[in-house]
Amino acid sequence: MSLTLRERRPQVPWAVIAVGVIAAVYILAPIVALGLRVPWGHLASTFSAPATQDLLRITLSSAGLATIAATVLGTCLALWLQKLQRLSAVVRLVVYLPLALPPVVGGLALTALLGRRGVLGPVLDAAGISVAFSFVGVVVAHTFVTLPFVVVAVDSALRQLDGEVIASARGVGMRPGEILRHITLPAIAPAVLTGAALACARSLGEFGTTITFAGSMPGVTRTMPSGIYLEREVSADNAYALSALLIALAVILLVVAGLPLLVRKSPAPSARTLGAMDIEQLRRLTSPVGEAQDVHFRVGHTVATFRGGLITAVIGPNGAGKTTLLRFLAGRLLGAEVSAEQVVMLTQNPGLPPTASVRQALTMVTRDEARTETLLRHAGLDSLGHVRDLSGGQAAQVALLRALAARPEVLVLDEPFAAMDVESAARWRHLLSIAAPDRTTILVTHSHYDVSMLASDALVMEGGDIAARGPVTELLAQPPNRFVAELAGLNLLEGSVHDGRFNPEGVTFPAQGLADGPAWAAFPRTALSAAADGELSLQVVAALGSGEVLATLGHQRVRLADLAEDFAPGTLLRCTLDPHAVRVYTRI
Repeated sequence: MSLTLRERRPQVPWAVIAVGVIAAVYILAPIVALGLRVPWGHLASTFSAPATQDLLRITLSSAGLATIAATVLGTCLALWLQKLQRLSAVVRLVVYLPLALPPVVGGLALTALLGRRGVLGPVLDAAGISVAFSFVGVVVAHTFVTLPFVVVAVDSALRQLDGEVIASARGVGMRPGEILRHITLPAIAPAVLTGAALACARSLGEFGTTITFAGSMPGVTRTMPSGIYLEREVSADNAYALSALLIALAVILLVVAGLPLLVRKSPAPSARTLGAMDIEQLRRLTSPVGEAQDVHFRVGHTVATFRGGLITAVIGPNGAGKTTLLRFLAGRLLGAEVSAEQVVMLTQNPGLPPTASVRQALTMVTRDEARTETLLRHAGLDSLGHVRDLSGGQAAQVALLRALAARPEVLVLDEPFAAMDVESAARWRHLLSIAAPDRTTILVTHSHYDVSMLASDALVMEGGDIAARGPVTELLAQPPNRFVAELAGLNLLEGSVHDGRFNPEGVTFPAQGLADGPAWAAFPRTALSAAADGELSLQVVAALGSGEVLATLGHQRVRLADLAEDFAPGTLLRCTLDPHAVRVYTRI
């Protein structure tokens, strides 16, 4: 059973539609009126006339050359614009200026620069080059007015290109030329084609700038628009016939300009069964050449060391600075000192080239089609086709395989399993676990399972700084903040130690051996139990389901688990706390 997917179109008020129809008629009516005046029976004789042949020759040749020049120059200019930062807006304003200039002014500006008395006139004369009032001048004038069309089209496409695709390609070792050839140019190819077609159409109709700078000499600089302008004073029928020819050429070019949109197809939904993963072979094929080394990191006053051959979990609440730390490590942000050279970073965005197949995307890294096929087969991903057809989970797996294929000494991962299904995530977790001794792995995660089962060390981020670091077992047993406590499934009470007692929110615990000062008390959620004669009074904030509630103890929030029922918000609970389950420790 085939299924055609169609998106529901947004509703538009009838008044808006009516005005839109009027606008369309306003554009089309003059063209139709012109068509009624064309002497269709005399077109053959008009087109076969030598004067018409000269007009066509000069018009098409100048438009073709100007289109080539504008496409090359405009594409390179648009690529350069992406590298600019503060000056990009100013440069774009200059580039778009020919679109706003009156054509005659544009012609005068070219004359002031390239004419015999222009700024460059003496230099051109010395070289024996004549630009103004020559066929070269026609091409120059057309290039001047058409260049912005290419820049606008290509610049817009480049700004829509996912930056992670480029960053990911750079991270896995692709050189700038390779990125341009294999990723950037294929992605912007439809925009380049559209810009070229629009430039050519504009060149066919160019009149004011050309006649001002190059004149209208028969057989040399007279193009179709100037020929039509002069012919209307002699024979209106010939002028209408030539206009019909010019309109036909423009329509053909506009169809070419819109061709990428017409042929673009949405991916058809398809289900693909992934194969089995050969973990040991994948480890062998993706292991770095050298031994794992410690990675020393410094940015400002922040210093950290990530032990080689281990997985370090970077944890913390949203906005704590985890991703920023990873971008410094991977060299995407400047200003950090990192001892490792080959660092590959995989973000939550797969960063796969949208115009490539899965095999092409992987071969960009391996540079070996045979190795690509071997990697895909052992990863169980050899049934996948084009990148644009992948589901989120499939794309995440391909991206992780692509990162590993670069054989990185340091692998930096930001929530790599978030989009995967449970079974796929388990396989890739197993691979990272057994391959951990091969490299230094740094993993950002919000999963208690990843922290406890994969990572040996943990680094806790809070407010953009490193709040704590150390072995995972120690940090989970004595959480340094509430986020880590939540991750470990513990409640955390803030208080202080005085005379060997810890007193948070009206309840005391022994704290022998601890110095007076700020402290934490950590305990499992099951250590709190509802009891009519309990010494603690809690107020329910929210029912979390499955016998778990969020409540307040004084000014601090705690969770209760394994309750016989879910209590409504606002309910007052009397509870007891098992003192043997409480661990009190100094708060750093």
